[in-house]
Amino acid sequence: MCCTARRWFTLVSFTTWMLACGAGCGESHPNEKQVFKILGKVTVDGKAVGELQVALHDASGPDTKQPTYPQGFTNPDGTIRISTYEEGDGAPAGEYNVTFSWQEYNLISRGFSGPDKLNKKYSDPKTTPIKLSLGQGKSNDLGTVELTTKK
Repeated sequence: MCCTARRWFTLVSFTTWMLACGAGCGESHPNEKQVFKILGKVTVDGKAVGELQVALHDASGPDTKQPTYPQGFTNPDGTIRISTYEEGDGAPAGEYNVTFSWQEYNLISRGFSGPDKLNKKYSDPKTTPIKLSLGQGKSNDLGTVELTTKK
């Protein structure tokens, strides 16, 4: 991930964290969109991978009136956990392009760095092959997403 993308990811992570802190403190947020839990698992080359970065990008472009930045990680068993307002709450209804990035976590900087072990195959919202339709009456399930490190 380039420096600009890393800064953007850090900004989005901080914004999500701030929203989660406010939501977790019992404050009411009347402008929050309804969110839906997302089901699914991710494997890389046939194995579950934890701490894989996952982000949902609105296929129709960002909502300029009520922007959200649904993102999260995979658990060690590959289960996807996406957060918008609170840890693991899901994402608002919509059509999404789903991106994945797999980098090393640096304890000192508390951020991800180094090359994307997925060779950037799934990190661009414009070219990712993974899509999700999310909302009321939909399955909200990605199933098992099988990613590969092969070029």
